[in-house]
Amino acid sequence: MKKLFFCAMLGISVMAFAKDLQAVWTSTCGVKHFTTFSDTATYEQISTAIALINQRECGVKPTVSLSLN
Repeated sequence: MKKLFFCAMLGISVMAFAKDLQAVWTSTCGVKHFTTFSDTATYEQISTAIALINQRECGVKPTVSLSLN
């Protein structure tokens, strides 16, 4: 069961605003985030950054899945 939790996927909403992208996501330990990225950031860079933020905050590095809205 713990392994399933540690492998949890985060659903990320990425929205384009002017020159920035805003990702709205909830960490695996339940904290909601609004994170802004440069419009030149790739989806891979955004996914990696979110996984690292989650790892620092919750101790878990999840697989991140982006969903465009």
